[in-house]
Amino acid sequence: NSPPFSIVRLSRCRRCEGSAVVDYVLVTPLVIAMVLAVIEIGLVAYSRSVLNAAAESAVRTAAAFNGDTTIGEARFRALVSNELRSGAITDIRWYSTLDTLTMRVHSTLPLVGPLVPVTLTTDASAYHEVWP
Repeated sequence: NSPPFSIVRLSRCRRCEGSAVVDYVLVTPLVIAMVLAVIEIGLVAYSRSVLNAAAESAVRTAAAFNGDTTIGEARFRALVSNELRSGAITDIRWYSTLDTLTMRVHSTLPLVGPLVPVTLTTDASAYHEVWP
């Protein structure tokens, strides 16, 4: 009867000792970087979605109150305050034409911590009727 492991096979495995550790050390940082990149992209997409929804709601609210932008801006800040960090909204501008009210929001979000800031801009418009 031959032993379950041959001597040749054992000597080949001894030459490969430590290669698993090297593979682990080389692959782990790449996997961690990819996971963090996916998380960051998800956070930016979520923040953009929150900004769009809040801006649309705010401009509809302002349009319902005869184009009163202070009410619309208060609505926007109330919706965004729980979702984004304070100071993320850098600029809010309102534009009004004869029948349209538009809100433009600029926001700065930290990507990769505070190292790389990402600027998001969103526009929302609504028709408004001016009541006498």
